[in-house]
Amino acid sequence: MNKSISFFKDLLKNYKKTDVKLVLVTHLLIDRPEFIESLADIVNLALIIPKPKTINKSVLEKVKKYNIINVSREKLSQKDFVINLLKKHVGKSKFIISDIGGYFADSLKNIKDSFDDQFLGVIEDTENGFRRYAKNKEIYSPIYSVARSPLKLPEDVLVAYSTVYSAESILRSKNEVLGGKKALVIGFGKIGSCIAKDLSRKQVITKVWDTNPTKLIYALSEGFNICNKNNYLEDIDLIFAVTGNKCLGEKELNKIRGKVYIFSITSSDDEFDFKRIFSFRKDSKFNDFILENKNAEIHMINEGNAVNFLHGAVVGDFIRLVQGEIILNILELIFGKNKSEFLELSEEKRKIISKTWLKYFR
Repeated sequence: MNKSISFFKDLLKNYKKTDVKLVLVTHLLIDRPEFIESLADIVNLALIIPKPKTINKSVLEKVKKYNIINVSREKLSQKDFVINLLKKHVGKSKFIISDIGGYFADSLKNIKDSFDDQFLGVIEDTENGFRRYAKNKEIYSPIYSVARSPLKLPEDVLVAYSTVYSAESILRSKNEVLGGKKALVIGFGKIGSCIAKDLSRKQVITKVWDTNPTKLIYALSEGFNICNKNNYLEDIDLIFAVTGNKCLGEKELNKIRGKVYIFSITSSDDEFDFKRIFSFRKDSKFNDFILENKNAEIHMINEGNAVNFLHGAVVGDFIRLVQGEIILNILELIFGKNKSEFLELSEEKRKIISKTWLKYFR
């Protein structure tokens, strides 16, 4: 039996399938079919909403038996649309939303008002999505967050490495090399700090900017040059945008001089804020947007979307830790007594996931 399937079956050995329905926002990457099939062992998969930039055609073919709808986060913020969509797919059943990126954050109150106790809650996978839900003045349902789980750390580290790998691959395809370049990492969190360290190991001259002074102190203690808000865009060749919080807009881009490559780890609409784009052209060979003015030539690699998705965004078997936590969070929402607040899986259950993972993947 497939190791991933065995891992999930072991985690779920004491549970039977329920009548609860699940609305799933997900990447459709090569690591998803086993996860989706394992979800279907405990809930009814009412609806899958794939992240638009991460749809692998072969994976889409494998999961086409489920209801799959391509819909934007903006569309899901519209009250009538989201309520009618959910009524169509969940009916009168109890249901859960498993989210990536806060797709349902703006509609949370409307969903709770319309479905009341029928709606059991949300699981959110990402830091960016966590922030979107946290913007609500009230928490209208239980929200389990995976974003800051220690089980996500291996994934974050590998996302950082895969981002640097993709950046280096793209530069080499353009007859340039990574070593000796001057890089700026914007955002010194879990992923940003690992990107900075990996760049430094590859002989990249690396400096760091973060709006949080505590993170700047951490970067300084790790030996990185830190910037201030007035000079952080000066004299650079590469920018790694690692905030998920609109770190660059036109005002910032107009400060850039010369030829610069920009690499993101998330969707362009999360990381960049361009009300207007000064003249640009598209390089279809490398999937770039090239923004130009009299002072700069700015290459938005992968059109400003996560650069590592150009190479599959593979993080190996470590992704099963996060997926295992999502599954146990779903069970907590079904069987637990949860208050309407941000919640996390207990340390005891995270240890169960880790021990089970070691059993199959060590």
